[in-house]
Amino acid sequence: MKETDQKQARWRYYIDRSFQNQFIVRFSLVVVLVMVFTIGALWLLKENAFGLVPDNSGVLWSTDSAEALSCTYPDGSAADLPAPVKPYDAFELYWKPIVFTSILNLVIIVVFSLFYSHSMAGPIHSIKNSLRELKDGEPARPIRIRKGDQFQELAQLLNEVIEKRVK
Repeated sequence: MKETDQKQARWRYYIDRSFQNQFIVRFSLVVVLVMVFTIGALWLLKENAFGLVPDNSGVLWSTDSAEALSCTYPDGSAADLPAPVKPYDAFELYWKPIVFTSILNLVIIVVFSLFYSHSMAGPIHSIKNSLRELKDGEPARPIRIRKGDQFQELAQLLNEVIEKRVK
């Protein structure tokens, strides 16, 4: 590989598509499963709806069931409180934020997986190419892996094997 090709290849994040896609899918499945279980749990809570005061009310009052529809103020005046008009349940309140957060997590995991798998796919690609060249009878050359990539020890061991067996 030419020097300019090596510099350009550093910025190609899809090196071994099948390996990296499988890696990304496995990470993403975790987020999807968490989202499904969370939405499922909220759906189970859906049956236990609770009432809240109307949307235009600024205060939520706590009252006994006997005083549920009337209220006496400290000055002696009385007022009737409207019964909660719109019932809310946990599913209706939380499903949109949970889906949004899960999708955001999924995007973050896909991007993270792509960059992280790049540090694994690059060395694997380099090792495969070196072994193919050896198999095809080309001169043995050491496997080079960038600093910070995974499988440094594996590349070193393969280089030692190539050095002892081939040269």
